[in-house]
Amino acid sequence: KQWYQRRVRGNKSGQVCLMWGLYETYYQKLPASVCNPTHRTILASCLTGVSEAMLGTPFERGQSLLLTPAFHGKIKNTFDLRHHLTSISMWYRGLSLILIRNCTTNSLFFLLRSPLRDLLPPGSSRQTCFLNDFICGAMLGGLNSSLIYPVNVVKSYQQKQMTRQNQSLISSCKAVLIERNYKIRSIYYGVQLNFTRALITWGIINATYEFCMSVLQPRDNSEDYVR
Repeated sequence: KQWYQRRVRGNKSGQVCLMWGLYETYYQKLPASVCNPTHRTILASCLTGVSEAMLGTPFERGQSLLLTPAFHGKIKNTFDLRHHLTSISMWYRGLSLILIRNCTTNSLFFLLRSPLRDLLPPGSSRQTCFLNDFICGAMLGGLNSSLIYPVNVVKSYQQKQMTRQNQSLISSCKAVLIERNYKIRSIYYGVQLNFTRALITWGIINATYEFCMSVLQPRDNSEDYVR
């Protein structure tokens, strides 16, 4: 029973998934007369990343602490976190790195999704369209997860610290390098598993989203923005 409880610690924190709806909303609100489609895509992606970070950082912070073995005897569950994280700054530790991660990955995803899909053979049926969307999402998810992996390593290091004083980004990077014996390769430990997970999850997410959109709102090739 104790083993099971430790394996599922952190699952109660949840994960806020707002990217799709927020991106579409921000894109439509941006004036087409001021920004071209590419600039609108980047700006909408960054605004979405900021919104995700502001809403999701406390959840990531709590999940990181609950999954850290050093705190298994100190933090009982999700609700017990409020006794240990006693200020807003403690809940939002790692925010700057999450902003970098979200804005970068969102921009790359929405900028490259349409061009990458156009390189694939056109789908003649709903099944082949679903497969194309899966491949497109999987490739972009794997690319983003690998490129941003060092950022996630430093972010995890910051969020596992319980001290009241927040370390700067440079100090955190130095601490991670010292912890990994200044070996760049060691920073990428686990990247293969993370890449495989991103292939599957982002493939499913993108294909499912496009399938739902095709049912609710059939694709219009004359649309002037990146989908």
